[in-house]
Amino acid sequence: MLCAQKTTVMVLLLGLSGCGADVEIAVGRMNPAPPAGGGEASGGGEGGSGGVGGSGGEAGSGGEGGSGATPCDALPSLIHRYTFDGTGAVVADTVGGADGEILGGASLDGGGGLALDGEDDYVDLPAGLLSGLRDVTVMAWVARDGGGAYLRIIDFGIGSGGEDPVEGDGSVGESYLVITPSTGFDARGVAALASDSGAAGEVAIPTTPTLDDGEIHQVAVVFDGAAASLALYLDGALLGSAPVGFPLSAIQDVNNWLGRSQFDQDPYFGGRYDELRIYGEALAGCAIEAAWTAGPDRP
Repeated sequence: MLCAQKTTVMVLLLGLSGCGADVEIAVGRMNPAPPAGGGEASGGGEGGSGGVGGSGGEAGSGGEGGSGATPCDALPSLIHRYTFDGTGAVVADTVGGADGEILGGASLDGGGGLALDGEDDYVDLPAGLLSGLRDVTVMAWVARDGGGAYLRIIDFGIGSGGEDPVEGDGSVGESYLVITPSTGFDARGVAALASDSGAAGEVAIPTTPTLDDGEIHQVAVVFDGAAASLALYLDGALLGSAPVGFPLSAIQDVNNWLGRSQFDQDPYFGGRYDELRIYGEALAGCAIEAAWTAGPDRP
């Protein structure tokens, strides 16, 4: 698939100071109508649930990935894909065979979507989805219903409670790769979080765009091992990036969850999922933009 044409974005770089380190924030357009991608961008700040953030990166529609990024001429093959088709409590992986289970009482709606209630519903995907990978792109199409800070669209990792911890045990995240629609940062919008050593070692990309309009949005996080960077995208546009000082293999993805956090005190996500994709490569920005333009449930 060819990448969608570039969209011109006005960008303003602001130097801020956060957590004792200089942080760069890029601001562009927010939530354009498809197919063009656009978004405000922000990097750095404190990490989620008390962690330390990383420095910001460039923003703009179709921004390039790091040195390990996949070229833009076509989307690479997926290693896992969840389209939420059918009914019942099994979320089928149509590519990799790593089927997941819906817990908390929710079920597929028969129309290609999954709605979580924000109280106790979540999806438990098999462990090891990131194992053996140097780079990964995790991409989801979701609509948010509301709720507080640090909800989890995705949270791949492990907490102090180990595998499948009991709710209410006070478990805290030890290693994780996260997309959240809202945070407690000054920039309270969509954010990416990653850590190999809990909140103290967290890398964060907080931003100002939100998912509060009730519409389906594409969110994507790119862990580029070759470039040692983390990047966050919304609707095909780069929101920000940050350097990462640990490899993807340092994240122990034992609890691979949609809608639930490794931090027991964080609330559950309430909203709808239309698709989840996992690529075993760091997609370049124009490839993510092309996926946004094509929409969910298509190659």
